[in-house]
Amino acid sequence: MKNILARGGIEFLAVILGISGSLWIDDWSSYKNDRKKEIETFSRLSIALKEDNILFEGALKKNARMVFVLDKLINDFENLTKDSLSRYIEEIQYYTRINPHISDYETLKSTGQLYTIMDFDILQEVIDLYDNKYSTIKHWMNEDRRAIFLQDEYFLKNYSMKPTEHWSTIKDLEKDYVRLKNDEIFFNYLVLLFNVKNSMNRDWTKLNGTIIDLKEKILMPKNLPNKLTIDQRCRIEEKVISKKLQLEITKFTYILESMMMEKLVRFLLI
Repeated sequence: MKNILARGGIEFLAVILGISGSLWIDDWSSYKNDRKKEIETFSRLSIALKEDNILFEGALKKNARMVFVLDKLINDFENLTKDSLSRYIEEIQYYTRINPHISDYETLKSTGQLYTIMDFDILQEVIDLYDNKYSTIKHWMNEDRRAIFLQDEYFLKNYSMKPTEHWSTIKDLEKDYVRLKNDEIFFNYLVLLFNVKNSMNRDWTKLNGTIIDLKEKILMPKNLPNKLTIDQRCRIEEKVISKKLQLEITKFTYILESMMMEKLVRFLLI
């Protein structure tokens, strides 16, 4: 009787372990595939964020130049030479533009691969950046175009303009200098554009800082290892999970054996 119970218990245990092993293999295969996709997702996002960081650095540098020029025109007009004034009037007609790399994010989101990111905090930051914070780019580009358009329209209606290498400037500053210096509407447009450029610099500098912080989080070794390949990382994780599984099986076997011994003792005592 004891042999029958022991043999039956062993067979039952073998069935349970077989089912558990099969489920573990399926889960591990799915997990491994998701981790590969997660690392690919991090890699694509980090490249896109790096490119956007470069774009912002360039745009902020150009915009800082615009703020400097506008400040000179508003607060130091009388000390500017005619050549500097002509060049500055040309420069204040430049638009500031950025075309961020959002195609990778949109593809990852539409295919569902974005949601293979296991770190929920990073996932939220990525979605918030692209779906919400990036809206400030379009907002300030629109405001910039509007302010420059109003200024250009005023120039065309009130001053004779001439083409330059990059855009245009006042044709005859010798004749128009005094009128321009006393033109309150012209200075009001300068103040408007100065405020837009300043606000753009403030918000885009903050946004660029967010991009840098998120890129650094994504590039952390736990998210995107530099030296380990995807397969190497998965093999390391496989060993860790395998050890955990073995520990769980040992615990399960011990519990099962204890239950079987308890039932055997009760049976013998009947």
